[in-house]
Amino acid sequence: MLQIATIGTSWITDQFIDAVQHHGSYHLRSVYSRDLAKAKAYAQAHGADQGVDSLEELWKDQALDIVYIASPNSLHFQQAKAAILAGKHVIVEKPLVTRLEQWEKLFTLAQGAGVYVFEAVRHMHYKNYQALKDLLSAKYAHRKHPFLGANFSIGQYSSKYDTYQQGEELPNVFNNDFEGGSLYDMGVYPLYVAVDLFGKPLTATLKEITDAKGIDLYEHYFLDYADFYVTIFVSKAVHSLNQSEIYLDDEVVRISDITNIDRVEVHQKDGGRVSEIAYPVRNWMDDEVAVFADILQNPGEVQTEKYQALTQLSRQVLEVMETLKGERT
Repeated sequence: MLQIATIGTSWITDQFIDAVQHHGSYHLRSVYSRDLAKAKAYAQAHGADQGVDSLEELWKDQALDIVYIASPNSLHFQQAKAAILAGKHVIVEKPLVTRLEQWEKLFTLAQGAGVYVFEAVRHMHYKNYQALKDLLSAKYAHRKHPFLGANFSIGQYSSKYDTYQQGEELPNVFNNDFEGGSLYDMGVYPLYVAVDLFGKPLTATLKEITDAKGIDLYEHYFLDYADFYVTIFVSKAVHSLNQSEIYLDDEVVRISDITNIDRVEVHQKDGGRVSEIAYPVRNWMDDEVAVFADILQNPGEVQTEKYQALTQLSRQVLEVMETLKGERT
């Protein structure tokens, strides 16, 4: 049984706890909040052994195996680093970190400590996504014409945007001090899919609209693969109904939601739908916690290769994000 602790008390931590408890390979040992009363209440609500307001208490817990970190983006590096130095595996919500030098430091420390670092990008582990990859591989192998590209889209009007615009508060997701904004909060989803399916692009360029505080509200990324292109639209300030599409011969593969990938459809040029992928989902985090448990509990060549592949993909996506971020300066 993997003894796990959580950092963060938002809805995403709620989902994660539900997933690990449903899986059966994890035991919720501790939950952390800066407010001890809140930590204890959260522990009681979720069946944890204890709630704590001291990270040092987590690091010193010899029985603790792994820490899930869902704090603001700017805190990920220091918290993950401290956990690794204490000999704990870490699962860190996307983005793992926002700078390549931080990424390299964490994985170097983890290798020396003999622990694993996982970036929690849940959509990459869905059964629907794995089926999508198999579908595209088969269609690509039998295509009649050159592959020309794809267009990914994610426009989710943030629940925090109105209060941010009204100046009532400065939410973390719209705060540069906490590495907020569309790129880090939402852009990681389509970028992960693009890099996983097509590899790291030769070049990545960005066009965006920022506000007076320098927050990226509306963005387009252009990924150049020499003989084909991938365009990506991302925004936390508009509500978009556009689906993501991949173009192969006279068919289009449509992804209903690039963050959740609950349905994938293949449509022909005459409007007919030829196939659909739609595995039922209980909790969007069920598949990723199963993958992490499998890697941790079943060491061997196959799991090592799987972990290395996840690690390489994490680095490549961050490299693309750094390139995009660099275009702002």
